[in-house]
Amino acid sequence: MGENPGVVSLLYLHGVGNGDPRDAWRRALDKALQDAGYPGLDEVEVIAPKYPDVLRTDDGDKTIKIPPITAPRLSAEEQRNVRRRVERATAELETILGEPVPASPVGVTDSLAPIVLRVLRQAHNYVTKPGIRARTLRMVLDELPEEGEIVIVGHSLGSIIAIDLLRRLPPKLTVTGLVTIGSPAAHPNLHEDSDRLEMKAPVDHVGWWVNVWSNGDAVTGLRGIWRHFPWALDLQVGLGLDHRTTTYLRSKPVATAIGRGLFGSLSKELAVVEGTPDVALNSLEVRLALWLAYAQFLRDHLKGATQERFGAALRVVQHEVLERVIENYQADGVRIPQQLLDLRVSPDTPGDQALPRPKPLTQLSKEEAVLALVALATANPVRPYEIDVPDDVRRQAFHDLTVWMGLGGGLGENLHIAMQSASKAVYPVDQWKLWVGIGIGAAVLVAGPIGLALAAPAGLAGGAAIIGALSAFGPGGMVGGLVTAGAITTTGAGTIAATLVSSSSTAEDVEVTVIQLLTAAILRSREGLEQDLGVWLAMSEIQRQTGREVARLAAYSDDKAPGVEALRRKARAAERAMAYMVKNRLVEGLTDEEPKGEEPFEE
Repeated sequence: MGENPGVVSLLYLHGVGNGDPRDAWRRALDKALQDAGYPGLDEVEVIAPKYPDVLRTDDGDKTIKIPPITAPRLSAEEQRNVRRRVERATAELETILGEPVPASPVGVTDSLAPIVLRVLRQAHNYVTKPGIRARTLRMVLDELPEEGEIVIVGHSLGSIIAIDLLRRLPPKLTVTGLVTIGSPAAHPNLHEDSDRLEMKAPVDHVGWWVNVWSNGDAVTGLRGIWRHFPWALDLQVGLGLDHRTTTYLRSKPVATAIGRGLFGSLSKELAVVEGTPDVALNSLEVRLALWLAYAQFLRDHLKGATQERFGAALRVVQHEVLERVIENYQADGVRIPQQLLDLRVSPDTPGDQALPRPKPLTQLSKEEAVLALVALATANPVRPYEIDVPDDVRRQAFHDLTVWMGLGGGLGENLHIAMQSASKAVYPVDQWKLWVGIGIGAAVLVAGPIGLALAAPAGLAGGAAIIGALSAFGPGGMVGGLVTAGAITTTGAGTIAATLVSSSSTAEDVEVTVIQLLTAAILRSREGLEQDLGVWLAMSEIQRQTGREVARLAAYSDDKAPGVEALRRKARAAERAMAYMVKNRLVEGLTDEEPKGEEPFEE
C-alpha cells in the first residue's frame, strides 16, 4: 500500500493487453508534462497496478465480493454545493485547456476493427463477470494510500475501472482530478448490471473529471461520455485512428489536465499587468463598470441562498469578462486603465470574500446615462447563468446605482416605472412580465457585424478588443445590453430596423428591443430630457419593413404561416409602442390622433 499521505499521487489504470510492462506510458507522460511547462514525474508517487492476468481469467473465486461503496450519501443541499464547486473547477479547467481543435474527421478503417472488438469484448467481460471485476478493483485498492490526494488517469478499459473506483476509495482519499482517455464508456451495453450510471451528479471527493476522445478512435464510439456522466468535461482531439495510451498522453490537453491535477496552476496568482492609472475610462469601459456596479447592487439586496448563488455566478462572469478584455487589450497594444485591473478577481478566491467594486462614476450626465441604464434594466447581468431576481430587488438596485452615479435615486425610480410602463404597452397585460429582465433584448444587434459596428464608436481605442471579448459570451443579456447601449441614434435607425426585421431575429428579440426603445423615451419624458428622434425612426422603420414583408409573403403563404405570424408580431410591437408615444406626447410635432385599430396604453 502507498505510504505518502499529503502528497498528490498519480494512479494510472491501463487498458486491455499486457499491461505495458515496460511502462512506455510513463515516459510519454513525463515528456509531455515537461513540454507543457510542468515538472516531470520524478518527484511524483506513481501507482500503476497491472492486472492483465486477472482480466484474462474466468470468474475465478466467487467468494470475492465487489468492494462496497464508501462515498457518503449527500443531502440535496450538499449535492447542490458539490455541483457548484465542481462546475467552478471544470469551467476554469475548460478555459485553460482551450476550445477543442480536432483534425478533420477520420474514417474508421477495417484494420481498426479487431482492436475495437478486443477492447469492447474484454471491457464487457470485466463488467459482466463479478469475480473479475471484484478481483481487479480490490487489487487496485490494495495499492492506494489511505489518505491524501490523488490524480487518476484511466485509458480505455482502465477508464471503466476508474469510474467504478470513484465511490469505493478510502474515505480520506481525495481525487484532485480524473482524466479518462480513449474511453469506451459511451457504449450503453457496458453499463448493464453495474451501479456506474448512478453517478449522474458529481461525487463529493472528486475535484473534476475530463474525458478526452479522438475523432478517429472507434473504441470511444466516436463520441464523448456526457450522456451518461453529465458532469464530465468532454474534450475532442484529433489523433487520427490511434487508440494507444502513449498517443493520448502526448497530446497537450491531456498533459495539461494531468499536470494541473498533480502540480496545480502554473501561475497561482493572476499575472501582473501594468495599467495606466491616470487615463479616464472610455464609453465602453464605463458600461463595463456600470454593469459590475448594477450586478453587485442586485446581490446586496438578495437574500439567503439566492444571494450566495448570484454572488458565485457573478464571480465567475466578472473573472471571465475582465480576463478576456485585458487579454484582447494586450494583444492589440491598447493601454489598460488601472481601474479595470483593480476589478480583476481570481477564480480561486474563496466565495465569501468580497468582490472588488468599481469606483463611483460621476462623469455621466442624465442624457448620457439613459440608454446605458435602459440596457442594464432589461439585461441579465450574470449571463449565461439564469437566476430569477424579484422586481423589488431590481428597483432597489436601480435606486442605489443612480445614487452611486451621482444622478440621484429619483432617476432609478423613474427607470423602474418607465420599464414597467413600456413593457405593459408592448405586451398584453398578462404576458409582459415574462420577458422583462431575462436578457434577450438587443440580442440580434450583437449577433452580426452590423450590431458590432454600431456598438463600438469609430476610432475608439480598445473598442474592437472589448467588443470581441464580450461577444464571446453570446448575444443578449449583459453583453447585448452593454454593447448596444448608445447605438440607437437617428443615423442608425434604418440599419437597426433591417437587422431586427431579418429572419435571424425572433419576435421576442424585436418585442424586447422595442421595450428598450420605449423605456428610454418614457424615462426621458419623466426626467424632462430632450427626446431622441432615432427612437421613433427606428420603430417606424420596423413597422414599415415588417409590413412590406408581410405583404410580400402573405400573397402566397398559408394564412397562419409561422414566418408571417412572426412578422406580424414584430409589427405589432412597433405599432403599440408608437401608439403609446403619440398618446402620451413623447415626440414633438406628432398628431394626437390615435392609429386606427390600436388601443391606447395609458402610463
